[in-house]
Amino acid sequence: MTTLNRRKFLGLSTAGAVLLGTTGCISFSDTASNTENSSVSLAEAIAESPTDSQVITDESTLTARIAQAATHFLNGLDGAQLGKATYEFSGEERFRWHWTTPGRFPRNGLPLREMAEEQKVRALDLLKASLSDVGLEKALNIMSLQQDLGNDPELYYVTIFGTPDSDAPWGWRWEGHHLSQHFTIAGDQLATTPFFLGAWPTNTEAGLRAMPREEDAGLELVNSLGSDMLNATIIQQDTLRQHVTQNAARVNPIETNGLLYGDMGNQQQKLVEEILRTYLETQTEHVAQPSLARIQEAGFEQIRFAWAGSREYQAPQYYRLQGASFLLEFDNSRNGGTHIHSVWRDFERDFGYHLL
Repeated sequence: MTTLNRRKFLGLSTAGAVLLGTTGCISFSDTASNTENSSVSLAEAIAESPTDSQVITDESTLTARIAQAATHFLNGLDGAQLGKATYEFSGEERFRWHWTTPGRFPRNGLPLREMAEEQKVRALDLLKASLSDVGLEKALNIMSLQQDLGNDPELYYVTIFGTPDSDAPWGWRWEGHHLSQHFTIAGDQLATTPFFLGAWPTNTEAGLRAMPREEDAGLELVNSLGSDMLNATIIQQDTLRQHVTQNAARVNPIETNGLLYGDMGNQQQKLVEEILRTYLETQTEHVAQPSLARIQEAGFEQIRFAWAGSREYQAPQYYRLQGASFLLEFDNSRNGGTHIHSVWRDFERDFGYHLL
């Protein structure tokens, strides 16, 4: 594959060739000559940021890196852009979020579409500093699907709450269609929920699947169950049509139905663990590992798996995993089961409530 650094990757965005790919790759066309095509992996496309040489050894190093990237981003904006990109940390805007298109739910913040190329580089540096490599690749794949839908892949908004690199709590958000990432920082502590990941189409004509195991592992799990386990798992025959918690600023555990992890067989328990890891691995190790430890401390045995709808591939369906501290909802009800909405909620730590 041709190596292409992020600066060149973003430089092509004005030609409308930022995001499109096959099998996890982005394809770029030189629209000026339209004579050469090159494919680069997402890892190559986002390589060589100024912070790559830093080794993150603890959470304080991670939060410092995110603050540095946020400050670098803000320092590259003019006055009008700063007015769009920045909000008070204590205001209501921090809790106002959604997953639908900006046309249906207008976003506040500064979109990539209104940034110069260097500013886009700094914006992606901030996203890269805040997510794992897996999470960054998934985010860019989700964004790339906008071209399949005829949408603008640069209508993703960066919003900063408060002042980075200060003693006071601050945060930031990256949001657009099917992608909502929230980061709250207080001192050297970081909260990253809620986070929303969606995909439509679930499988492109070029073969890109932005969320393959999130979908497949759930199907493998429900279809591995015997009749008694299945009876405990199915909460209704038709899909729910939407995830229960929607975009609430704070959520509580929903009704405790579904099959207990402790009542599953070994292979089924491994699939539950795989689904949880698939979502948590989008976060940095210093977020994912403590999150998993909290789940383990509360007891995997108390996690419940619930299902509604078809148990066939590309058919309307919904599932959820709920434990003492978290709720993961996966809804694939729309467009014949080819349109995923999923969200991870933490009952105590969404928006950093526990840090404030």
